[in-house]
Amino acid sequence: MADELVISRIFKAPRAQLWEAWTDPVQFGRWFGPKGVTTTIISADVRVGGHLHCSMDFPGGPRIWAKLVYREVEPLLRLVWEHSFSDPHGEIAPSPFSQHWPKKLLNSVTFEDAGAATRIRMKSSALDASPEEAAEFRDAFPSMHGGWSGNFDVLDEFLGKV
Repeated sequence: MADELVISRIFKAPRAQLWEAWTDPVQFGRWFGPKGVTTTIISADVRVGGHLHCSMDFPGGPRIWAKLVYREVEPLLRLVWEHSFSDPHGEIAPSPFSQHWPKKLLNSVTFEDAGAATRIRMKSSALDASPEEAAEFRDAFPSMHGGWSGNFDVLDEFLGKV
């Protein structure tokens, strides 16, 4: 779909290890976010209807907040969540970078065996977006692809240390 960002990557780790990295808040906080960012998990309840609230500190830059609200949690198979910027209290907030960024993204990640490795397939789309927000989201695909690829580099490095 043209309005959906899709990224796929194979990790040299078993599916159970990848699942834990995405669903255990301590592990998630150690790798999630752009390269160089320090992520702090404020609260987490990884279940359908639950949420994860975190802050991300950029080196020499701002602190931003994010909130994930889980829609689907299929152990070892799939996670689906609404992803938003938030304020320090976990309330959805506008993007600190652009007035036309969608308030919510719908993200999903699937976990598939690839021999002894695991394929992650991540999809992201704008949720309930205005035409301007949808256009800005589509225009950001190259940047988002680079951001998630860098984030997956950090995840790969983290998995090698666990």
